[in-house]
Amino acid sequence: MTDKKNTDGSDSGIDRRTFLKTSAGAAAAAGVGSAGMAATQEASAQSDTEEGWTASGSCWDCHQLCGQRVKIQDGKATELKGVDGHPRGSAGEGRDGTLCSKGHAQIEKAYDPYRIKEPHVRKNGELKKVSWDEALQEAADLFREFKDEHGPEKLMLMHGYDTDDMWTKLLMNIYGSPNKVGHTTICHGPWSDTWAWMGGVGRPWGDNKNAEYIINWGRNEMESFNGQWQPKGILDAKEKNDATLVTIDPRYTKTAQHSDTWIPIEPRADGALALAMGNVIIEEGLYDEEFVDNWTYGFEEYRQAVADKTPEWAEDETGVDAETIRKTAIGFAEAAPNCHISIWTGITNAGNGHKTAQNIHALNGLVGNLDRPGGHRFFKATVDLADPYGEAGVEFPANHEDVPQVLSDYEEYPFHHVRGLSYTVLPEAVQNGDATGLFAYWANPLKNSATQEWFDALDELDMIVAIDAYWNGMTRRADVVLPESSQLEKPMFGAGGPGSYSQRGWVTGSKAAIEPQWNTKPGFDILKGLSQKMGYGNYVPWDSKEEKINDALSGMGLTLDELDEKSFVFGDEYGYESWKDGGFNTATGKFEFVLDNVEAYVKAAEQAGVSTAPEYIPAGEFGQMPDDEYPLEFTDTFVEQISRGGDQTLDHSKELLAERWGLEHKDYRGNYLLINPEDADPRGIEDGNMVTVESPAGSISLMAHVTEGIKPGYVTTSWGWGEGSITPDEEGGNSMMLHSADQIEPVIGMADRHIKVEVTNGGEQ
Repeated sequence: MTDKKNTDGSDSGIDRRTFLKTSAGAAAAAGVGSAGMAATQEASAQSDTEEGWTASGSCWDCHQLCGQRVKIQDGKATELKGVDGHPRGSAGEGRDGTLCSKGHAQIEKAYDPYRIKEPHVRKNGELKKVSWDEALQEAADLFREFKDEHGPEKLMLMHGYDTDDMWTKLLMNIYGSPNKVGHTTICHGPWSDTWAWMGGVGRPWGDNKNAEYIINWGRNEMESFNGQWQPKGILDAKEKNDATLVTIDPRYTKTAQHSDTWIPIEPRADGALALAMGNVIIEEGLYDEEFVDNWTYGFEEYRQAVADKTPEWAEDETGVDAETIRKTAIGFAEAAPNCHISIWTGITNAGNGHKTAQNIHALNGLVGNLDRPGGHRFFKATVDLADPYGEAGVEFPANHEDVPQVLSDYEEYPFHHVRGLSYTVLPEAVQNGDATGLFAYWANPLKNSATQEWFDALDELDMIVAIDAYWNGMTRRADVVLPESSQLEKPMFGAGGPGSYSQRGWVTGSKAAIEPQWNTKPGFDILKGLSQKMGYGNYVPWDSKEEKINDALSGMGLTLDELDEKSFVFGDEYGYESWKDGGFNTATGKFEFVLDNVEAYVKAAEQAGVSTAPEYIPAGEFGQMPDDEYPLEFTDTFVEQISRGGDQTLDHSKELLAERWGLEHKDYRGNYLLINPEDADPRGIEDGNMVTVESPAGSISLMAHVTEGIKPGYVTTSWGWGEGSITPDEEGGNSMMLHSADQIEPVIGMADRHIKVEVTNGGEQ
């Protein structure tokens, strides 16, 4: 393993050991101090007197804006640390702010020689370095020619963790494309859609620090989180509230390590367990009768749905003994409303994910934990931000609303009633000629579904314009590549509710900590330049992103300079039980166990042959099942170490993941296949062997980690590696090389990432 060099052979300017520094772990940081609610109107970053530290910086690597402080030496960022009391990066007022391994990798990202350093335009089949003026003009010309030849309805708009919303204004409102594709069908769709339909809130988050009983269900919240306030809140709850933590997962995760109970359930049988828990809670009379009677819809139908779903029935389906099911249900209900169930991709990435999510969400409604202390909090921003476009007198047309979305005509897919677009069917849309162009902003579809089919689709597109910081399998295929600066090189700003302050909204932001490296630009500058070349310059009146942010902050009487100094500022206080004043944002104004009031869902469910009420859909009904040729079940997972900001597997992240599995002594820095000894031994596989994982769609090579911490018959690896990555020869395997585009969760359109595979000893390194 050697230090990276710039492509011209010069040193990158940062010692590799700097990248491998990290803060004290979240567990240690969260185990001390108070987690109480802040009582002041404002909180500021700690006052550092050490030379070289600045208040600038907000981490965007997982889209959560944890506050950070940056040490500058000779004009370079050399160290990072968290901001004390920050709502996303600490456990609350007076608590240490920290950064996770992704956050600390930002220095590596800023100076990484593998970044895209110059704008590029494809000439005679090859990407060539050009000036910014030429690249932006070429992109504008391509968009204009594409619209004339194909129409805006054939342009796909794909985004990851973009840092300025102007691209939607330019390419949807003005240009007219209706085809925006985000995270819903690659990450959280079944979870967030069903929450929105049942409770009127797209993403409620657990009020961890006030909870007495927490179930992490198919979620590894100690390792894959929405800001560090989440794992720190769990540890606070365990220490201060004597809270019970239960993890339901086929893997023995970091969260399971901290749990009172680990329930290694059979993969994709979670819906049966949820119904059985509902059966116990109702039969034992432990549900919140007052809340159910006055604030829910469809309870009698739900009661009927769980009436025969006893723990004994569920034991056969889930592999979890009936007594454990009964004990978990009773413990959860008796702690109500100071309890919640947190789910994520472990539930959503399956063919039966939407029904599983509905069954689990029903338990939260059953015990009445919604927007109550320790329950599922309906967080609010409570900050008076102004609309920067309104402040600048900018009004946009809505041209995309008048353009037919061709992709919504895929009537064989039930999810077309819910949404027209899904990552999984876009390659098919390209093959059919319905999509012929792509604008990608920090998006790499090669990591998100059916990689081989995406390779073919990208090669067939007439136009690809990409904004990104890294070369990868997608940007290498683009016609115009516009290199964006990394997080430390541009101002960051956001307002939020979810965080360590349960009753305070907040705003956080910072100026750029360092100058843009090489010939890159912040996203705002790229989009402003593109808008001018496209003839839309009058819609972007600001000279800089700072000016735009200042217009937004004017509603609070605040400037970015002031916010940068403080790091974060609170909004007003707000209480719990918001539904008592305005009800739930649903058709009935109540929490809905049954979804027969959601027209789009009713149509999709009918076509898919499922009920609008909670029900158990066995794994084999939708999706693949292991068989004689492919006897193991595979899926991929998220881990803390991998930067989702642009799918980069950086050296810092690779090193930490190798240490995570005790394989740092191996000359390999890719992802690892977790496999149980019962499956490894008959195949002659030992810990640290290279293996080949094969599915009906393709194969990958990666290193095996043999562990008891995963159920027999089930194997998994981390997402975001391998083919299509930064370097063509990157070690590890792209899990989506095993996926085919016909593996779709039918009602939401999610990529079904549960795949039948065989694993053999031996593979390329």
